[in-house]
Amino acid sequence: MSGDDESAWGYVEGVSDERILSVFQDADPLSTGEIASAAKVSDQTAAAKLTELAGKRQVRRKTVDEDRSVWFRPVSAFGPSDERTERSLSSAIDDLEVPGTSRMMRDWRRDAVRAAFDYLAANGPVEEPSFREDVYPAQSAGYDDPEPWWAMVRPRLKTLPGVDAPTWRSETTWRFEDDVVAIDDQ
Repeated sequence: MSGDDESAWGYVEGVSDERILSVFQDADPLSTGEIASAAKVSDQTAAAKLTELAGKRQVRRKTVDEDRSVWFRPVSAFGPSDERTERSLSSAIDDLEVPGTSRMMRDWRRDAVRAAFDYLAANGPVEEPSFREDVYPAQSAGYDDPEPWWAMVRPRLKTLPGVDAPTWRSETTWRFEDDVVAIDDQ
């Protein structure tokens, strides 16, 4: 079957994952039509293949309004998926800039970020409220309320290797890509 026939009939067979994924040059969102045009397939083929890739967590879909949605690749999808990161978890946590007036307070806060990481690695995917409900009580790091605690943990947690943080404000699901990082120490 020629590429023109495929575009006209919308066949998914024979369309490789890479053909669709190569359309994404970065994490910028694209419509199904833009992806179909760039990959030279029908809109139906693109939609079917994108749905398949979403099931493999290679792409994500975001509804923009009632009539439109876009597809994007999560930041963690870029780069070779079969190579573990060179950056160790312990060095990444040690390098975190955390607020605190004493070394002990900063260590507590790094421990809170590590606890959130461990929780995600063990339970992922995790909805944001679960961090506040399940991690904060044991790892409050000097915070009297879970909201400021999460405001400190959230931006640091998303920088750690293997963490796939929500990209859009309306999303709240965190994921851990266990094939990206080896958990080196507990």
